[in-house]
Amino acid sequence: MKAPRFFIGSVLLFWGWQVQTLWLAIGLATIIEIGCMIKLKFELHASDFNNFVDVSIVLLAGTSVLALTTDAQNAIWIILKWLPLVFYPVVAAQEFSLAGKIDRRSFFLVARKARKIRADSSRKVDVSYLYSFFCLVSSATANTKGPLFYVVVVLLCGRALWPFRSRRAPVFLWAMCVVAAVGLGYANHRGIRSTSRAISHWIVAYYTNYYAANPFKSYTAMGEVGRLKLSDKIVLRVRIEAYTPGHLYRLHNETYTKFIRSNWFTASRFKPIPPGQDKGFWQINPPGEQTRKMTIYFRSIKTRAVLSLPSGVISIAEMKAGLCEKNSLQAIRIEDGTPLIKAVVQYTGQLSYDTVPRGQDLVVPERERPAMEKIAADLLLDDKSKQERLAAVRHYFLTEYAYSLELQGKGNHATPLQNFLYHTRAGHCEFFATATVFLLRQAGIPARYVTGYVAHEYSRMGAHLVVRQRDAHAWAKAYINGRWRVVDNTPPSFVQADSQIIKLSPAADLVAFLGFKLSQLRHETGAKWMRQYGLWLCLPLGLIFFFRLKKTKQI
Repeated sequence: MKAPRFFIGSVLLFWGWQVQTLWLAIGLATIIEIGCMIKLKFELHASDFNNFVDVSIVLLAGTSVLALTTDAQNAIWIILKWLPLVFYPVVAAQEFSLAGKIDRRSFFLVARKARKIRADSSRKVDVSYLYSFFCLVSSATANTKGPLFYVVVVLLCGRALWPFRSRRAPVFLWAMCVVAAVGLGYANHRGIRSTSRAISHWIVAYYTNYYAANPFKSYTAMGEVGRLKLSDKIVLRVRIEAYTPGHLYRLHNETYTKFIRSNWFTASRFKPIPPGQDKGFWQINPPGEQTRKMTIYFRSIKTRAVLSLPSGVISIAEMKAGLCEKNSLQAIRIEDGTPLIKAVVQYTGQLSYDTVPRGQDLVVPERERPAMEKIAADLLLDDKSKQERLAAVRHYFLTEYAYSLELQGKGNHATPLQNFLYHTRAGHCEFFATATVFLLRQAGIPARYVTGYVAHEYSRMGAHLVVRQRDAHAWAKAYINGRWRVVDNTPPSFVQADSQIIKLSPAADLVAFLGFKLSQLRHETGAKWMRQYGLWLCLPLGLIFFFRLKKTKQI
């Protein structure tokens, strides 16, 4: 059955609007609709349709080769995007033909050469609906997940189904069935999306365990922190002396200095820290002034862990581990630890123990340098002092960009960072931190990339802060006036944005808290009781054993 009048043109315009080729779509739609309205038609034979199909096949092959050579990772999306243009010669030939249909043998090279053809094998088909389906699929490649896309698709599908409605049923009943189908489709879409998110959570949990079990990993890829933010699993519990409600506590994991193709690397080697005389005590750095105290609980994976700690760690007490190591960038990791590890951390909150800048801290990657040079020139950073450069960079990111976990759009830029800077202008903390590091380096300020967590959520169960995977964060360090400073240009709204996307589960939090208390009883409180009262507990057991043996006359 042939598609209704103006339907193919409407679908083409929708495709052009979505993929930002509206002027091309207007021209294509105009030609198609003219072919439907005018009486001038051409008598096209099977061989003519074969030629038009061959042209589409050549266009499809050329598009595939071009996509694979320019952007192999997104080749499938590029091919889908241009399907309406690839198969346009076929549908145009159909609309301008006297028959208004195409012999289906034209689509099969083997069928064209067959000498004996069955009677039903020469049946002609109308490709208007199939072509419209290609247009909708192609328009979905640029879908930004907004409600307008779904509304337009529903309207187009309703228009396509209108000729097939039953004449015996009233229009009102048909419309109600369509509305019910649309509602069920939307509900199923939400369910599929929730299921996909749950699967992502499982994958993230596996990935987190893999990373924790491999603390020797010396790199992080752009997007790793973003994947961690898709789960509300509790990874740390923090108790802070003199806690300030509403304050954001940054816990540092690792610092990176070298950037290669969307990956940050660190070349600083770990060196063992000798344990103190007191069991579980580790002197990380020389004593400092105005110290604070923080107690952190975390779990090791296969007896290993990378510690998430505040800035300026002086010492760690009550931490059961066979080996504790530190590198020059103040990253600390342990081996041979218990499943639940307690660390009483004494710290200054300053970055005074970080090593002085090196040559690598001023390097801007060649692929990102043009963008950094342009932004630095627009902000007139060369004419400002270092403090003014820092303020200008912060103001630029807070006013010109937005925070988002969903990177909308597919730009044609060479790198993900350039896509963030010039196309989406929205992203999560990794993009803000990376762009900040490069822009500061371009302005002559040494800078480094930092990953870790932010602690901010107070839990009444246990009266401490809970840190979830979604609290994973990235920020920058800058060397100003002889000392390192934290530079976090991610919009402050990221905490609220993450909490709105990933909803909490009170039941899961309760189960996690009970599991934490049981582990604490086993590895901390229970062990302490055994050391203090273990002998007294063994005494009554020995007496009971003695009297049982005496009663059975075995003594």
